[in-house]
Amino acid sequence: MTTTEPPAERAKGRRGRYANGQQRREEFVNQAFDLFANQGFQRLSLRKIAEELGVSHAALSYHFPAKEDLLEAVFDKQTENDLPLLEKALAERGILDLLPELIRQSETTPGLVLLDATMQAESIRPVHPAHRYMKQRINQLNIDVNRELERERDRGRIRPDLDLEIATRQLTAMIRGLQLQWLYDPTIDMEAHVAPFLEYLRS
Repeated sequence: MTTTEPPAERAKGRRGRYANGQQRREEFVNQAFDLFANQGFQRLSLRKIAEELGVSHAALSYHFPAKEDLLEAVFDKQTENDLPLLEKALAERGILDLLPELIRQSETTPGLVLLDATMQAESIRPVHPAHRYMKQRINQLNIDVNRELERERDRGRIRPDLDLEIATRQLTAMIRGLQLQWLYDPTIDMEAHVAPFLEYLRS
């Protein structure tokens, strides 16, 4: 004699397995976030990352078939963690006042700065698995900064004669370039180098 599990119980079981899988995936991302923040990633294969996280390669690759998939998840996790507080701070203080603080904060996670800079360089060629993702990430940064500069202009806090599209790319390029130089020489004061340009933008 055979018994058939009720449909409601089967559905409940599937939801439970899905929830467990999502929780496991989140655990991997959180652990990898800390790993990359402290060590970077360039010398780490997916198998080595699994070893560092104390899990099997099979378990990690089930959720992230390629290292780039895990890197994207880590970047997304960083954005998810930072966005609520960042949006609130931008609305209250504006990008001109907040940016120096953000630069100082980035200096506390050199591994993530290195991760971002390395991925930007490695992903330039369209054949790279992360090319589309990094291109979208760079474009989104320019969109976000341009929006915040428009907000500052509407508040009367920046010069009205500025071409905001040009100012946006100048600012993001300056920050990216300074971060790259800072990775080579951590004695560089990034905030001090950005400050004169921010003053130039001010009304």
